[in-house]
Amino acid sequence: MFGNRRTGMKIELDQVKAQLQEVIKQRDEFAREATGLRNQIEYLVRTIRDMDEQIYKMSQATSMDQMRPNLLNLIEGMTVRKRQESDRIGDIVRGELIKTYATTPEQKRIAERK
Repeated sequence: MFGNRRTGMKIELDQVKAQLQEVIKQRDEFAREATGLRNQIEYLVRTIRDMDEQIYKMSQATSMDQMRPNLLNLIEGMTVRKRQESDRIGDIVRGELIKTYATTPEQKRIAERK
């Protein structure tokens, strides 16, 4: 009589442990994601401050020759950011395109792994 009850309690305890481990795993994933988002926000704030500084320096210049280095810095930064954004979008879309247009079973398996 007590043996069955203990077995049932052990099974319930094992289930609770498994659920707790899953919660801990999710918490760790959220923490990593939050850190990544925090880093991204800090990067964006630095970028905006740098842009503001370049624009301010341009506003203080009296000729185009004085403005040119700051303008080139702004253009270069814009180009780099556009390229990074394009790469991020490409990384997301690439897998979806492969899944959509995969024709053979082998191609579909490869697409599912990505």
